[in-house]
Amino acid sequence: MNLSLSEDQTILSDEFRKFFAEQSSMERVRKAEDENDGFDAELWKALGEMGALAMRLPGEDGFGAFEAGLVAFEAGRQLASAPLVEGIVAARLLAQVQGPEDLIQAASTGEAVVTLALSEADAGAQLVPGGAVADAVLALDGEDVKLVRPGKSGAPVNLAGQPLDSLDLAALDGEVLSASNDARAHFLAALEEWKLLTAAWMTGAGLRALELAGDYAKEREQFGRPIAAYQAVAHPLADMATEMTGADMIWRWAMAEIAQDGPQATAAAPMAYWFAAQAASQAVYRAQHTFGGYGLAIEYDIQLYVRRARAAPGVFGNPRDQLIEAGRRLWLGSDAALPEIGPMEIEFGYGEEAVAFAQETRAFFQRELTQEYRDNAHFSYDGHDWKLNKKMGKARLLFPSWPVEHGGRGLDDFATAAALQVWEDEGVTSHSQYVSNLVGHSIIHFGSDEARADIVPRLADGDIISCLGFSEPHSGSDVFAAKTRARQAEDGSGDWIVDGQKMWTSGANLAHHAFLLARTDHEAPKHRGMTVFLVPLDDPGVEIHPVHTFQDERTNATFYENVRVPDSYRIGPVNGGLEVMGFALTIEQGGGGFTGPHRHAVESAVEWAREAERDGGKAIDSPRVLERVAAAATRNRVSYLLYWRALWLKQQGSDRAAGPMSKLYSSEALLKDATDLWEMAAPDSLLRGKHGAKQLEHEMRHGSVTTVYGGTSEVHRSQVAEAFFGLPKSR
Repeated sequence: MNLSLSEDQTILSDEFRKFFAEQSSMERVRKAEDENDGFDAELWKALGEMGALAMRLPGEDGFGAFEAGLVAFEAGRQLASAPLVEGIVAARLLAQVQGPEDLIQAASTGEAVVTLALSEADAGAQLVPGGAVADAVLALDGEDVKLVRPGKSGAPVNLAGQPLDSLDLAALDGEVLSASNDARAHFLAALEEWKLLTAAWMTGAGLRALELAGDYAKEREQFGRPIAAYQAVAHPLADMATEMTGADMIWRWAMAEIAQDGPQATAAAPMAYWFAAQAASQAVYRAQHTFGGYGLAIEYDIQLYVRRARAAPGVFGNPRDQLIEAGRRLWLGSDAALPEIGPMEIEFGYGEEAVAFAQETRAFFQRELTQEYRDNAHFSYDGHDWKLNKKMGKARLLFPSWPVEHGGRGLDDFATAAALQVWEDEGVTSHSQYVSNLVGHSIIHFGSDEARADIVPRLADGDIISCLGFSEPHSGSDVFAAKTRARQAEDGSGDWIVDGQKMWTSGANLAHHAFLLARTDHEAPKHRGMTVFLVPLDDPGVEIHPVHTFQDERTNATFYENVRVPDSYRIGPVNGGLEVMGFALTIEQGGGGFTGPHRHAVESAVEWAREAERDGGKAIDSPRVLERVAAAATRNRVSYLLYWRALWLKQQGSDRAAGPMSKLYSSEALLKDATDLWEMAAPDSLLRGKHGAKQLEHEMRHGSVTTVYGGTSEVHRSQVAEAFFGLPKSR
């Protein structure tokens, strides 16, 4: 996996960020809108001089589509008053269909404005981006590309104050460009590239709007405090930061998916386009709302972002139509002409080593899992199978990222992620692996020699598992408000005596010990008087009471009375629980935990739709069904992308709350989509089972709790707001 820009790409982005900051200041944007139909002729000429308009011309020296996307992203940040995306795409298309050489030259140098129509020529009057200032418009006319020189009649009043024009291209005289039999394919591929570059443009605009809102929230005071300190302000901004980070990831993924001929290549552009359109629309609204009444004032720049970001996809029609198109390409076999992206250094795969480990894991499951196991499999700790766990331990398949000397494979986190996707595919519960991995890493990092020698090998061998003792009945996600106590025994043994209660200790009925946070100094500040212990659960002072949930899972309430814990089972220093918990929570909140169930919901919806009858045919043929399932599939793709981003940043040693952002998005998206797909398949989805609509019933119930697991969404929103915007801690 490689999500970094190359040195050349970084230089390109930096140069164009500076360029647009100078050449497309908000003063210039306002002037262009007020005086020239939203077109800045000087900016257009400067873009030609910078080589932006020629960057996608065919040839060895041309840039790839990804580099063009980086430029479009920077243009969106500054709301560049020029049809840049259309100009880049049209110049390339004009050369591909062998248009007039003088026009190709003029289009690529900024001496002329050449744009393209987004609907076919026979569609009647249509709004053409850049049409009001265009010297030429390219339109699809059957199998040919038609070149029309419409004249410059001025732009009608429009939402964004942009140089649009309403043109009936079939009624205008033009030149037919059909030098090759591939003219139609070239045009359709250009349209797909337009979607990708427009997605990048909208992402830049949405992210910049959020930056403005974050800065304002830190400066504006209300009731004696910066408004950024209020969760009512910080949390919605965190949601939008997450959405826009997803938008930034999905247009980049779409480029890579097409370049590498991935399984979703044909649907990648419409997926990225729709997601960026809806994310940017929400983001600019939230940014405007953060400004309060001032957000409505013309003198504030944020209203420019609201109008421009919302208008950008509107010229192509309803963005949700792209979901229907994506659905047809994903599940009905519709084909698509795709652009030539060019070389891509960004790569979203797990890597050869991780893929090999995942294949080994899959082969193991397919060899070892009996039909009886598959019939009784369960997503919770109830699905834990000791025989399977020990076999996996013997094969060293449980904890690949642990050092070899501690029973692991010494692989990176990508290998674990790739393997856990196989666990999901095969229906093997990963609950005990997930928790035991966290605990084992913590023992290796902070534990005593005795704990490493006693506990870690047995975890690695699959002989024991761990559970977590964090939450308490009255503290919930505020784990440092715990009242469970640990005091040293008075007999001089150095042992500790634990008294208290923990809630939601899932797996305690199976685990060897609880990884438990207890207060050891009542005089110290809240976060400083805590210590982590491994508390043996076979001690006579431990009581485990089952708590059953409506997700068909068992969790537990655990009670501790005079439970003796040897000092060697203390993890980290006395009163050093903050550091240990920070390390553990980085693993627990690493994201990705709900990408699999989300994917299962999408797959189950498709399975149902292929069989169910709706509107006189199969449900899968219904545009309404395709739209809803494709929206869920797109959000699931974003869930994976944010998870991979968190893994990547962790490997780079730069997190910025990427893990909490991933967990926040994946849980909220699962809740949203599982409920929507369940409603779509009703009444078939009222019944319980493991396939189709019946599986949707399970995922709908499961989604309700995912926003609580590992800390509530509110906790993660606070973390994202603080890291992304630099906002103060919100309460």
